Amino acid sequence: MTTDLTPAPPKHRGRSLGLKFAIAFLLGVSIVVGAGGAGLYAYGQQYSGKVLPGVSVGGVDLSGLTPEAATAAIADAYGALGAGVITLTGPEGELTIGYKEIGRGPDTRAMLDAALAAGRQGEPVADLIGAPQTAIKGVSLDAGVTYDPASLETAVADAAAAVDRDPVDATLTIAEDGSYSTTDSVDGRVVDQQALLAALDAQLSKLDAPGEIRMDIPFTTNTPATETADVEAAAAAADRMAADMVLVRGKDSWTISGKKLRKLVTFSKTSDGGIVPVVDEEGIDPLIKPISKAVNQAATNAGFRLSGSRIVVSSQSKEGRKLDLAATHAVIVDTLMARQGGAPDGQIEPVVAASDPAVTSAEAKSIASRMVPLPTGKWTTWFHIYERNGFGANIWIPAKLISGYTVGPGETFDFWKAVGPVTRAKGYKDGGAIINGKTEPLGALAGGICTCSTTLFNAALRAGYKMVARRNHYYYIDRYPVGLDATVFISGGGSKQTMSFVNDTKYPVLIRGINTRKGSIGYVTFRLYSVPVGRKVVIGAPVIKNRRTARDSVQYTSSLRAGQSKRIEYPVNGFDVWRTVTVYENGKVLRKRTYYSHYATITGIVLRGKGTVTRPDPTPTP
Repeated sequence: MTTDLTPAPPKHRGRSLGLKFAIAFLLGVSIVVGAGGAGLYAYGQQYSGKVLPGVSVGGVDLSGLTPEAATAAIADAYGALGAGVITLTGPEGELTIGYKEIGRGPDTRAMLDAALAAGRQGEPVADLIGAPQTAIKGVSLDAGVTYDPASLETAVADAAAAVDRDPVDATLTIAEDGSYSTTDSVDGRVVDQQALLAALDAQLSKLDAPGEIRMDIPFTTNTPATETADVEAAAAAADRMAADMVLVRGKDSWTISGKKLRKLVTFSKTSDGGIVPVVDEEGIDPLIKPISKAVNQAATNAGFRLSGSRIVVSSQSKEGRKLDLAATHAVIVDTLMARQGGAPDGQIEPVVAASDPAVTSAEAKSIASRMVPLPTGKWTTWFHIYERNGFGANIWIPAKLISGYTVGPGETFDFWKAVGPVTRAKGYKDGGAIINGKTEPLGALAGGICTCSTTLFNAALRAGYKMVARRNHYYYIDRYPVGLDATVFISGGGSKQTMSFVNDTKYPVLIRGINTRKGSIGYVTFRLYSVPVGRKVVIGAPVIKNRRTARDSVQYTSSLRAGQSKRIEYPVNGFDVWRTVTVYENGKVLRKRTYYSHYATITGIVLRGKGTVTRPDPTPTP
């Protein structure tokens, strides 16, 4: 196949000329464009890897600069961005963080990248056209600032560590002397680090941030569980609780000292962290018991005395009372709790079980006007005044102590209770006593006192009162009614014998003791005063059996000179005796009692000096 490359002759000349012109024009344009492109290409190559002319960042002209030079220019222009400081104000003072510590400064990398990219789009033709345009029109880029967030977080955390603290409870301590010492509470703090970081970021990210950023450290306050006010309130409540507590009944009062109460007060925390004083209730009873001894008292009848020939009231009656420990304990606890709550201090009344006396003050005056000497309520005993009874002192002293003693209705008279302790300070002297079946002339303090007890026994017996404690002597003493004697003693080993009787009438009995003497003979008399109730006493004749005749003896001793003699024991016959006593009231038998006495046989003893041969002294009547 043959191709004809010879162009055919044009059919129209005009169309041929127009085509030629167009081709020629295009060829001309191509030549011009080619020549311009070559120039643009050469222009672009000149600034390859550099910032195009006309590019500035934040007013800093970076035209034609290499990256290194542009970096230097940016650093030189914005180096001040890293020269500032952050001042944080907290409760403990100010803390500073330098801009350099957190890496604050110009965002050089971002600004350089933006400058290098200005006028360049990544397409050859576009870049050929864009470069001249950038140079002609110019490109102004914004400057940027940056910092290291991690460094800022570390700096803020360090600042928070200086501010943060745990809350501290107030404390209250009890010293050994009962006083209180306290420490104040301290609020806790927790810095809001996220809020602080956000606030700082808002400032640090600004290009025009000041050289010093001042900011208060935001923090949350944590209140301690036990605050100072709680401790102060607890201490004040404890002080109120530990004030003197006065227990009052009528005109009588008893005080529990605050010093003792304070030792019972301790402190305890509540479930919500508060603190309250608490009382050791087990310690209350030991404080009440001493008071109970003062509160407790037997009912005391009104007293009487003889004034001339009349009986008058000598003392007022007193109620009987016994402290109820458990109930009073509860009252004291309630009072302490009320004090804790702020109730005003006041007196409290102990809980007692009260009883009225048999003879009240109101009744006494009427009774006194009717009291008379009881016809049969009297007895007298004589005695020799000599060393064996302290020359009478050992008999007259107890009689004087008993004189004026009143025995109320239903009460028991006890000899030793009425007389009290036997001491030399009261005037008692050594006297005779029966010890181990033998007479000891000066064997006991207050020897001879049995004359007093026997005399009062017989006065009360004959007045018709109910006799209780009574014991006969070891051997018979003929100054006393046979079978109706009443010995009393307190031995060194602690055994005791008393004489007692009960006033089983509804009226008081006043005992009067009378001491007299005639020469070497002394007398003791007891007379009883009361309101007569129609009693009559019949004492039967003694029934004596088992008589035992005593003998006499002589003992020789070197303690006496030859020819001397001394009697140390009289012979006394022994026997058993019964005495029946019947008491009538208004003609009717009230009681009947038989008193039995066993009297031992006592061998007489005469001491003689050795070598003496004489007849024994005649036996005197005891």
